[in-house]
Amino acid sequence: MSSAVPVDQILKYLNTTNGREKLYRTIQYFSRFYAWHLFRQGASKETIARWNGLKTNLASGRKLFRLFKPIEFGKGAVAALNVNDSVLRISGALRQLGYFGYYLVEMFVYLHQVGFITLQNHKKISDLGFKFWAAALIFSLSNGLYKMKQIQGRIEMIKRNSKLVNASTSEKDAQRAADYRMQEKTLVKEKQDATYQLIQDALDFIIPSSTLGWIAADEGLVGIVGTVTSIMGAQTQWKKVSVK
Repeated sequence: MSSAVPVDQILKYLNTTNGREKLYRTIQYFSRFYAWHLFRQGASKETIARWNGLKTNLASGRKLFRLFKPIEFGKGAVAALNVNDSVLRISGALRQLGYFGYYLVEMFVYLHQVGFITLQNHKKISDLGFKFWAAALIFSLSNGLYKMKQIQGRIEMIKRNSKLVNASTSEKDAQRAADYRMQEKTLVKEKQDATYQLIQDALDFIIPSSTLGWIAADEGLVGIVGTVTSIMGAQTQWKKVSVK
């Protein structure tokens, strides 16, 4: 009976489009790394070609999953404009617009790859998509750093208030102290989540930067980074499904 729970959870995860996409992304970037590793080890061309083929086909398949992603991020950009804090509002909206541009370009690239349309300047358009992705990650990092600073300030304020009420012996202050502990626990969790996303975004930034030639990173490093951030994204999606 206990073994049925993990299976049900896995099925729930795989029943989500985002869950399957993260799984395919993990395999795609691992294939990219492993093809590089095989090349370094002097493996046969046929063996390397199998892993490169898997990488290429998964990359193309993932574009199909993301055809309507621009709608999601366009809506997200509009929603971000309702945030009260000006820094979070601007950085959040620009992050969403960056992803909107990236997935919009990806849609046209996919249609070109399957032969539905023809892009005369395919490489330039593809690079434009990576620039949008890099911009989205920069604004996401800015948003995350600012959010962490805010959270840390709130944690320190709660700690100061908690010290004041802890010195009291009244029941009212005892309850306030318990409330402060609960608030601090919630804020610490928020800070952990923000840190997790910051690490993921910082690592992901290597991928478009490498493709655009901004940094020197070989296929092995890009493959490893993509594998790690794919697993991180999969874990985030797993938690969302678990809550449901």
